[in-house]
Amino acid sequence: MWTKYFIECSTREKRFSHVGIVSEVGGEEAVLIHADADERTGAGCVHFEGWQGFFADALECAVFRYDGPLAVASNIVVNAKRRLGVKFDSAFDMSETNRLYCSEMVRFAINEAVGTNLVGFTRVCGRNVVAIDDLYRYGFRRIYDSHHPELCTNECVDVGSRHTSDTIPKTSRQ
Repeated sequence: MWTKYFIECSTREKRFSHVGIVSEVGGEEAVLIHADADERTGAGCVHFEGWQGFFADALECAVFRYDGPLAVASNIVVNAKRRLGVKFDSAFDMSETNRLYCSEMVRFAINEAVGTNLVGFTRVCGRNVVAIDDLYRYGFRRIYDSHHPELCTNECVDVGSRHTSDTIPKTSRQ
């Protein structure tokens, strides 16, 4: 249900339906922060999840890295962590800040870290929505794409090269 909705909301790259931020690296697997919920009940929140769990249902993915100062990238993670436990916004209502959906949470974390509205939103059917491709439109570079592995940079995804604040969109099975 939400997978198709988010893919269709994107105006430039209609591929991704979910997104998270790498919050910790090291050890056996990276940890991401993301907001998700049960599609039947809408119950969920912003929470941590391991790399393997996050990608368990993924059909494809990409990794985008913030191109600005490292201190700002670190603050992206700090801002995302501040939202841990915030309930999932199954109405996708940007005017409610006490509930967040995945891309909305990432947008808040990035914009607060950079101190400006680097990440905007898309107008869809008369309402504002943070589409997945809004998140990496400015200030981020693609370092990995499962659709185009030949374009993988030297920073390609392996446990040693993941950075905190990397933004990871994926497409899930419907």
